[in-house]
Amino acid sequence: MSAVTKIIVAPVEARLDDAKVTVVEVLGYTRLDGVKRYIVSCFIEWGGYRSQVFQLDVKDGADLERKLRVELAKMKVAVMTGYTSFFTKTG
Repeated sequence: MSAVTKIIVAPVEARLDDAKVTVVEVLGYTRLDGVKRYIVSCFIEWGGYRSQVFQLDVKDGADLERKLRVELAKMKVAVMTGYTSFFTKTG
């Protein structure tokens, strides 16, 4: 049996709706029950602001997209309500 390794060279930039997501690092690990998971370090840019680097624990690309949409929604609410102290102004 041969093992297949998927290599992702970071940083990777992608569009998510009207935001830019930058993946800084992806670390794979195997849980004690044998399930493969990934810790994805990334940040989001939206509305002239950039988030701090944060980590998401995901099982696959679809899970990553779902969790990024949640983080983007939280960022939008924070920026639109004026709570921007955790973000860096980009524009």
